[in-house]
Amino acid sequence: MAITDILNDVFSPINTYMWYIAFVFLIGLGIVFTIKLRGLQILKVRETAKLAVSGITEGKSEKHMLSSFETFCIGMGARIGVGNIAGVATAIATGGPGAVFWMWIFAIIGSASSFMESTVAQIYKEKKSDGSYHGGPAYYATKGIGNKKIGILLAVLIVITFGIGFVGVQATNASSALCGAFNFDNNALVFGIIIAAISALVIFGGVKRIAKVSARVVPIMAFGWIGFALVAILLNIGGVGNAIGMIFKYAFSAPSLIGGAIGTVIMTGLKRGIFSNEAGLGSVANVAATANTSHPCKQGMIQSFGVLMDTLIVCTVTALVVLSYGNFDEILALHLTGSQLVQAVVSSTAIGGAANYIIAIFMFVFAFTSLIGYYTMSESNVRFIKDDKKVLFLVRVLIIVVAFLSCLISTGLMDLICDTFMAFMGAVNIIVVALLSKKAMEAYKDYRSQKKAGIEEPVFHKDALSDATGVTEWD
Repeated sequence: MAITDILNDVFSPINTYMWYIAFVFLIGLGIVFTIKLRGLQILKVRETAKLAVSGITEGKSEKHMLSSFETFCIGMGARIGVGNIAGVATAIATGGPGAVFWMWIFAIIGSASSFMESTVAQIYKEKKSDGSYHGGPAYYATKGIGNKKIGILLAVLIVITFGIGFVGVQATNASSALCGAFNFDNNALVFGIIIAAISALVIFGGVKRIAKVSARVVPIMAFGWIGFALVAILLNIGGVGNAIGMIFKYAFSAPSLIGGAIGTVIMTGLKRGIFSNEAGLGSVANVAATANTSHPCKQGMIQSFGVLMDTLIVCTVTALVVLSYGNFDEILALHLTGSQLVQAVVSSTAIGGAANYIIAIFMFVFAFTSLIGYYTMSESNVRFIKDDKKVLFLVRVLIIVVAFLSCLISTGLMDLICDTFMAFMGAVNIIVVALLSKKAMEAYKDYRSQKKAGIEEPVFHKDALSDATGVTEWD
């Protein structure tokens, strides 16, 4: 039996049961957070969107620190990856058009969780030897609830989930798209080398270089993909009405072609939605903690908006590209999934064969920006366990090797492995966030009271908390 078959047999049952557990906590607590925040993610969306772009200069005066805008771009760089192209297509192929509807619902719920985890991460961040801020689940578990063992567990889980699992998924999907566009011998091996080499150049430049790359590349590529997708949609404009209709039609009645199980539709929407926007997983909380900002809630609101932008905008245009092709049975008849399904659909328009190359380039860049974002998270957690340059060097090498090797295995297996760790990570992290949600709500109350008093730029002090134990950076 091949090693890939063994891995599939091991991870398949674990993945199924872990997602039942993750579903309860991620969705249940997300709803609780939404109620506590009084629908902040929707009712205050104009304010959160404004904050996301208004922080371009905030914090940039410090050489080793990141501005709110830079952390927003790193966060979006991690979010806007192959999940926005290949992940959406896979969700449709395996869960039907209705999976897109559930991606929307879970994004709205998850954006409240993103606010909570990012705000808590800011409250409990700390400055490391490199002069920059670090934080995230491991830090707020240790400093907030006072449990070092859970902190270490979360740190290890993040390195495994994102430094290995998510990096692997990004790399293998990018390689698959490139292989679909360029046909020559040993192409997976060649693309694996290219992806690993370029990643090494940036990763070994440190977090600040990653921030600079993300701040320049992410906005351009995000709007570039939206623009390209809109062109593809317009070329199939006659099918857009049917596409939207299928999303709602199959949201509550799964198509018989995938077995007719509504549970499959909902769970597919949850998995692919969370893989794309990462709400509640603690990943973006690591990024949010690195911002040099005046109030924790700024990062909470910014990252909350990032979840909505990722799923409701970027994922939606990809879904419409695929679904405007025709009826669901016609899409399944292509016998494709992931990025190659998107390539086939767009190639059928007036864009023609050029679509293969254009989409492959988008996939490569999205995978690259996501990959370096995941490295940022891994570095933060390695520094939590042991702030040592030699250990950090080994982790950098590990992630580059994973990026290379992942290009040589199937996307399906890599998705399965990643999904399993993602469920475990999400369940543990969201429970810790729930235990610390009181601190996030106290910070939000302080933020709103300052805004109500006419203070344009609220400034946080740890005295605003009923218990500031473990808070070291807000004197």
